[in-house]
Amino acid sequence: MEICSKKDIKVITGIMAVSLLLGGCAANTKPGIKNDPKVKTEINLSKVPETEYDKETMDKLYRNYCFDLFSQTVKDDGSDSNLMISPSSVMIALDMVAAGSKNESLKQLTDLFAAGQGPLTQQAYAAALMDTINSSKNVEFSCANAVWSNKGLLGDHVNSEYIEYIQKTFDAEYRLSDFDKKTVKEINDWVDKKTNHMIDEIINKLDDATVMVLVNAIAFEGKWQKAYNETQVNDGEFKGVGGTQTVSFLYCNESTYFETEKATGFLKNYAGGDYAFLAILPTDDKISANEFAKNFTAEDYEKFIKSATNDYKVQTMMPEFKYDYDVTLNNTIENMGCKSIFYPQSADLSGIVGNQGDIYVSEIIHKTHIEVTRAGTKAAAATAVSNQVGAAMPEEQEFRFVECDRPFVYAIVDTNTMAPVFIGTVNEI
Repeated sequence: MEICSKKDIKVITGIMAVSLLLGGCAANTKPGIKNDPKVKTEINLSKVPETEYDKETMDKLYRNYCFDLFSQTVKDDGSDSNLMISPSSVMIALDMVAAGSKNESLKQLTDLFAAGQGPLTQQAYAAALMDTINSSKNVEFSCANAVWSNKGLLGDHVNSEYIEYIQKTFDAEYRLSDFDKKTVKEINDWVDKKTNHMIDEIINKLDDATVMVLVNAIAFEGKWQKAYNETQVNDGEFKGVGGTQTVSFLYCNESTYFETEKATGFLKNYAGGDYAFLAILPTDDKISANEFAKNFTAEDYEKFIKSATNDYKVQTMMPEFKYDYDVTLNNTIENMGCKSIFYPQSADLSGIVGNQGDIYVSEIIHKTHIEVTRAGTKAAAATAVSNQVGAAMPEEQEFRFVECDRPFVYAIVDTNTMAPVFIGTVNEI
């Protein structure tokens, strides 16, 4: 008999901002950036990219990118603190940059996400991912984009086809602004609204030479398909990197189990079953989750998800937790091979405005927030009950145990592709 019922909810949000700066101009000098507003880029900006591609191939490339970005972020962070990123948010924001890139800048951005594929294929995949998020059922899931352009520095010189393309492909709001304190507030107010008031600030000032800010926001709220009742919530000891802590643990039986030589894990579905919480517990109980993540490669993840089995009854245990994380991703993206966009001498974002070197990426800011609790709604309880029918397992079925009472990795995944939308670590509560 399943012992899960009643309540639980997960709330996650991620925000990504990319700032573009003038190349080779003094911060207080108004440049003479001009270009033909009908300039052609290597991406056909006259239409939304075609969606015909090998989805299985692109899903695998996306999963590879997710864990390459995750492990590189952990390495560059260099701490044992909790962290979380949204690979989807990072990809979509940088794809808006890629849409106006040329030559080596475009190649490096495309290869960051889908090496060996063309930019049109990657753009189409990113657009489809957005559509999937925004059409999700049974969970509250949204993805939004906006671009602020510096009226004083760029005026009406931004490529009109670029503007139309990001509006059509990424449903991006485009705003021409004075880039003063009011603009800072406007950007942060947009962030606050699009993240359901979980992240209220992404920038605190605008550099005098900033010409454009591109922002992506992803917010997720999912009720457990099989939530937790009060008898399944008990205090216990979490052996964190800083010492033992008394925390609230959530107990349940699940049906999907993973095991490789590096980790064990379980899958816990959200209402509707299209998305799930994936716990990844290192087999080495003496290392932090971050130390584990540094060496948990995309190949390791592929092997891990292929080990999925429903042959066991999985007794699970994980803590309630909540935290925020923020990071500047310039070094991480550069360490992954995408260097061109960060330097005036090599950046070619002339599909957006001007000529090669006129503008470049000055800062990539990423912030996330997550909550995992037992709280929920009556609707969640009703959904959970309706999904428990037929879940009884044979008495002879063996048990497996995944007890996350020490540092672990988790991901919020699309259960159809096992592609992560969020990935994080829990080292302490």
